[in-house]
Amino acid sequence: MGVKYQKEEGVIASLWKVGDGEYWVFVLVGDDWVAIRTTILESGKVPDNAEFYRALLNAHYTLAEVRYDVDEEGNLGSSKTIPVSGMNREIFASEFNSVVFAIDYFRQEIAPKFGIEL
Repeated sequence: MGVKYQKEEGVIASLWKVGDGEYWVFVLVGDDWVAIRTTILESGKVPDNAEFYRALLNAHYTLAEVRYDVDEEGNLGSSKTIPVSGMNREIFASEFNSVVFAIDYFRQEIAPKFGIEL
């Protein structure tokens, strides 16, 4: 998998090819927390209906590590946070991979049910 990345102070951004799309995954490092975040769908494409949000919540329930969220602008994404005090390589890899998996799951399982083109 060809991953491109950029690094700035406190932020590492990597570009992942998932299906036929490309997605930036950001790792933001703070004093107490490490946050991993990606945007999956821009706000203008996010359906505004209960069944869509029910499908996202069901993913939370059935998939142990997948978490979807909506940011201040209404973009759909996935994110995880890890306390620095409890972080090790295994935990970081698990949380990071869950964000990338959330993209793939959304593309394959959720988007087609709602006619969302990515």
